Amino acid sequence: MFLIVKQERSFNQYHENLNSIYRVGHVDVEDGREYPQGGVPLVMPASIKDEIVGVKEVTLISHERYGLISVNNGGQIKYYEEDPELVYIEPSFFDVFDWEVLEGSVESVFNQPNIVALNKTLADKYFPNQSAVGQTIKLNKETDLKVVAVMEDAPKNSDFPFGIFISLETKKAKNPQEFNNWGSISSDNVAFVLLENNVEPAKIDAQFPDFVEKHWDKDTREARTFLLAPFTEYHFDERFGTFSGRVAPKTILYAYIIIGVLLIVTACFNFINMSTAMAVKRSKEVGMRKVLGSTRKQLILRFIGETFAITLIALLISMALTERLLPMVINDFIGIEVPFNPIADLALLGYLIAILLAVSVLAGLYPAIVLSSAKPIYALKGSMTKGKGNLFFRRSLVFTQFLICQVLIFGTVVAVQQMNYFSSVDMGYDQEYILNINLAESDKGTRDLWDSKVQNIPGVVSYSFNYKPPFSGSQSVTNAYYYGVDSAVNELNTHVKMADDQYQKTYGLDLVAGDWLTKSDTVNQFVVNETFLKKLGITDPNEVIGERMMLWGFNAPIVGVVKDYHVTTLSQAIEPVAMFNLQEDFRTLGLRINGQSTANVIAELETIWHDIHEEYEFDYTFLDKEIADFYEGERKMSQMLTVFAFIAIFIGCLGLYGLVSFMANQKAKEIGIRKVLGATVANIMSRFSLEFIVLVGLSFLLAAPLAYWGMNSWLGQYEYRIAIGPIIFLISIGASLLIALSTTGYRSMRAATANPVNSLRDE
Repeated sequence: MFLIVKQERSFNQYHENLNSIYRVGHVDVEDGREYPQGGVPLVMPASIKDEIVGVKEVTLISHERYGLISVNNGGQIKYYEEDPELVYIEPSFFDVFDWEVLEGSVESVFNQPNIVALNKTLADKYFPNQSAVGQTIKLNKETDLKVVAVMEDAPKNSDFPFGIFISLETKKAKNPQEFNNWGSISSDNVAFVLLENNVEPAKIDAQFPDFVEKHWDKDTREARTFLLAPFTEYHFDERFGTFSGRVAPKTILYAYIIIGVLLIVTACFNFINMSTAMAVKRSKEVGMRKVLGSTRKQLILRFIGETFAITLIALLISMALTERLLPMVINDFIGIEVPFNPIADLALLGYLIAILLAVSVLAGLYPAIVLSSAKPIYALKGSMTKGKGNLFFRRSLVFTQFLICQVLIFGTVVAVQQMNYFSSVDMGYDQEYILNINLAESDKGTRDLWDSKVQNIPGVVSYSFNYKPPFSGSQSVTNAYYYGVDSAVNELNTHVKMADDQYQKTYGLDLVAGDWLTKSDTVNQFVVNETFLKKLGITDPNEVIGERMMLWGFNAPIVGVVKDYHVTTLSQAIEPVAMFNLQEDFRTLGLRINGQSTANVIAELETIWHDIHEEYEFDYTFLDKEIADFYEGERKMSQMLTVFAFIAIFIGCLGLYGLVSFMANQKAKEIGIRKVLGATVANIMSRFSLEFIVLVGLSFLLAAPLAYWGMNSWLGQYEYRIAIGPIIFLISIGASLLIALSTTGYRSMRAATANPVNSLRDE
């Protein structure tokens, strides 16, 4: 856990201007709800530089992830669809961020179109055994790009997984109208600012209201607030996301730290319980050492030394296991590479030394004090003490252990139930047996070719050409203008979905009024969702049928209303959606298939793919898998909670067993006398069990509100979530009681069935 937290906190920390870099984000407030968005209009960064005082530099990163790269090497054309991602950048990118240039130059040329820089890995791949600088590559078989520089590869702890850097002027030359549109915002277009020395971000934030008033209309001004988000928090900021697609929420990191500390403390408490429980077996040794002249200080140092030796051996074994298991388990599990080099990593070395000393003292000091405090006269007779204070202390330790166990059990049950809710909630569309393919080329001729071939595949129930499926990580938001029956213009922000006439049938959307889009080559109809109407204050969906709206310059009637569906994760409320037919933006082929024909359909699709897109790699995703992937972080947290809850329970059981052993040793004569006087095994076991039931019950009284508060706060991040009901509390206390009774049962049975002669013979 230390390694995970340390690695997550190291992300993006290598930039020299780290503390002066801020991301420009905004929050739209509608009906009291906040809708954060990390993207900006493409036209905005230049205006920030001109109009906002205190900004030293602004840079825009336009992220397009992948592209088909073709390279002509000696007359032979090779194609690559790359994993290191593709971005369009400005020259100012290199003034704001640290990215070493290994060969060539970037400062003076990135203000020109058709310029590209490659990272070292791709440069060597495209142009082996020669310099890449001065060479030419082609993007998507249409744009020639001249290589002007070779860059270092992105570090492992970077949220900028870029490999292909294209000048932003290339994108501007291709689509100049996009750079004059204030109304369209994409999460792939992100602006960063570098502040002047000694300028506080609050001074920049204070200028944004006037900036918004200048460039947006009244309704947008009232709802939208721009703000600066520190780049130091980029890796942890759940509001705006990252280019790498990974966010490490600080709440999760704090949970790792807390669980790690609790496990170590629980293990130390367990060691104390076990050591003091076994102290009676060493009583004669302690008595003999004291008779022969050992001082209490010498005995304390000796026993702490023994604990130190045990801890050191455990630490060395754990280091060996960590080195073996880290690549196989943790790196794959959390999705990042966590280095482990205790010799070169001073922070890790310091941690290991600190944990060694802390655990040795925490676990060893109390048993050492107890053992060294024994009176020789009692110790030589096989008894350590005649008081009951130690028993109270040990009960307190077990109480704390079960407090921790019950908090983890409670948290695990809540997390698992929330994950089950994710997989069972009605998203508003069908998920099973729906397959999506990202089309490598999306021109009309290619779509028509796909259309002619897919309709003949046995097992395909229906199919749709669209921009994105109902649920997608890529969102487009814009302003829509509804004219209404009273001719008043109503403006609202809406998600947009470009879809064909088969979209509703393929994805299983439910119409509540009107009809679906008809087949068309132009935008001549709109379909909206129920929330779109709610934002307009309209309750009857039939009221909007036939009314006109304008979006992206297209003015057309609304012909249908669909039931609300989730376009994002359950952490966000359902938002307005407008759907329309815009074929030039279709990038996805969605297919509803027969479950029994899945393998055959995929094989047929792959054959068609290679006939049409021979240069590209065939890939597909099932919609239910894509949705599940969005909850990967929550799923892993749930699994981690489960694992560590079991570890804590196991350690707690050992501690409880230690306390039972201690009590059995302390009460051996009492048990013997009770048996002589007629007590049954059941009577004796019930007396043992009652005490532990009380301990578990008391710990539950404190654990329940703590766990409820913690997990309710975690659930608060989701707009749609489970309610923490009585059943979860019952599961927690029931599991704890079952664990306690199972642990104490065996040792209690041994004590209750022991021959009383053995315990009473020395009286």
